[in-house]
Amino acid sequence: MAYDLVIRNARVIDGSGMPSFHGDVGVTGGKIVDTGKLTGVARRTIDAGGRVLAPGFIDNHCHFDAQVTWDPLATFSCYHGSTTVINGNCSLALAPVRRGDEYTLASMLARVEAIPMETLQAGIDWRWESLSDYFDVLDQRLGVNVGSLIGHSPVRRYVMGEASQDRAPTPEELEGMKVVIRESMAAGALGLSFNRNPGHFDLEGRILPSALATTEEILALAATLGEIGTGILQSGASGPLEVEEGLCSALAEISGRPVVYNQIRHR
Repeated sequence: MAYDLVIRNARVIDGSGMPSFHGDVGVTGGKIVDTGKLTGVARRTIDAGGRVLAPGFIDNHCHFDAQVTWDPLATFSCYHGSTTVINGNCSLALAPVRRGDEYTLASMLARVEAIPMETLQAGIDWRWESLSDYFDVLDQRLGVNVGSLIGHSPVRRYVMGEASQDRAPTPEELEGMKVVIRESMAAGALGLSFNRNPGHFDLEGRILPSALATTEEILALAATLGEIGTGILQSGASGPLEVEEGLCSALAEISGRPVVYNQIRHR
């Protein structure tokens, strides 16, 4: 068999859970088509002797939301073998966004993730409103795979405006958030993320919109994924009541979806 590429003499870890083996990997048309001791000819051959050849790793908790818009490789994550990064964690994301709110979303990301605001302002070309628009921008120039959760904070801000950092939503606003979540999931989002850390603020010292949410609000939004029947939930840094309230169990029960629970207990 002829190949476009053969990588020879590698320690191959194929991702199946089986033990590694020393051998070759054949690639044709950009896809792996054969493994083992290959004898076919190849247009290009790489000798990987002494090296490990493995599937790319998934970096499942990232905040490359801004960086991937100007750095298609999501460095330095790719330098460690990651070929997929997952953004939108801890309720932080850059979409959806209304015109005039760009600074506010960048400010949240800058403060919580210690990213210089000057870098975000210089690097982000805000060419989107919805999460679907954001994905379209990324699709134009990427060197890694990028998945994204829906950040509760920008969704709350998108629907409620300035009030998102002051009060609970009205029933109409809660329904508006559910609409945004459904649209974002249809566009390809992986799920929904929350953050109720009372110590997370934007650069103006205002608490994150998600941190103001009651348990009732969070469960109502989580139930939306249950209605859709897909996606995961990610609960980021949180407060002490979440342990006592059993929020993780409640999220799983009401949504029927997997829950990634990054518990940081604050007092």
